[in-house]
Amino acid sequence: MQEKILFVDDEWRVLQGFQRLLQPTFQIETALSAAEALSKLKNNSRFAVVVCDMRMPEMDGVRLLTRIRTTHPEIVRIMLTGNSDQETAIQAVNEGHIFRFLTKPCAKPILVKTLNDALIQFRLANNQQDLVDKARYGHSLAPWTVDPTSASYREIEQKVQEFGTPETRTVQPSQGGFYVGRIISVGPIYVAQCLSPTRVIVHPKNLLSRIPQVGEFVRIDYNDSQGQVAEIPVPNS
Repeated sequence: MQEKILFVDDEWRVLQGFQRLLQPTFQIETALSAAEALSKLKNNSRFAVVVCDMRMPEMDGVRLLTRIRTTHPEIVRIMLTGNSDQETAIQAVNEGHIFRFLTKPCAKPILVKTLNDALIQFRLANNQQDLVDKARYGHSLAPWTVDPTSASYREIEQKVQEFGTPETRTVQPSQGGFYVGRIISVGPIYVAQCLSPTRVIVHPKNLLSRIPQVGEFVRIDYNDSQGQVAEIPVPNS
């Protein structure tokens, strides 16, 4: 299910422009005031990103995004304003922990890239918490499941224990999941990907769009019927 992006501006024509520019690539909703934005966030849990104008009556963008940081810390926050002075930018970043600060008018390629980066940031942060919860409570993650009783899975677990620490745990991928990390083992049936020193994802090979190599740093995205594997170049140190 596609995440929603909320645009907040007190000018209706500006909001209409964003909708025409960005739909259907993104799922856009709009709010004409900070109060309307907070009401929408309270009644809907699917918002991933908020893009807010700086200059608004009653509650400006910095105050709104600071409030959202408190009430919905998982939402990625972007400031969009025609006022490009340095003090405004510093205040927005420091008080609202803004992900990006953009000036109007903003070219479509820059805005699209920023929104895609924000969605990636949201998914990464969200998946880290999901992985902790699912590992802790042992949820079944059908249809992206593995057989923990199989010899192949036990072999992967043994390699994970050799690689990691006593606290390292293996967890399963979930549909809609987005995983970034280094491949540490490729077995006959499963591929192990290290997300952190204590979390390793075990991917069924038959669900992957291609089989990565051990040592490869990749992103695996389960938004499709397969786990789409994309290599992430890592600069040489």
